[in-house]
Amino acid sequence: MELSIKIKVERETLENVFITAIEGGSNYWYSISDEAFKLIKASVPRDGVKAFSERLFEAVYDKGLVVPIHDVEDEDGEPLGYLNRETFQERLNKISEENISYLLSEMNDDGDAFSSDVVFQYLVLGEVVYG
Repeated sequence: MELSIKIKVERETLENVFITAIEGGSNYWYSISDEAFKLIKASVPRDGVKAFSERLFEAVYDKGLVVPIHDVEDEDGEPLGYLNRETFQERLNKISEENISYLLSEMNDDGDAFSSDVVFQYLVLGEVVYG
């Protein structure tokens, strides 16, 4: 028997995923280039209040910036993937089919560094590669 259920992933949930992943949950595998930092800063200038993770989320989610994500061990190589709001729907659908428990943890405010990392990997890579 197959069942399809629609759930709404709130903006706040995705922002929390970004914050937790960028500030620690995914630090072991991702890197953001200096060029991408400049694009993020131009898109969402530093205001002294928002952390980089919040500005990154706003740049991608609200401003439509596409941010390349590199391997922490190969920062000058080809990007592993991209943070791109255009792909979020497809990738959230994929995690809901393959690893929904991590997404549900985030949606229920029960997420942690591990669940945020898993969701973040789906958003960037479309699958879990690390960890």
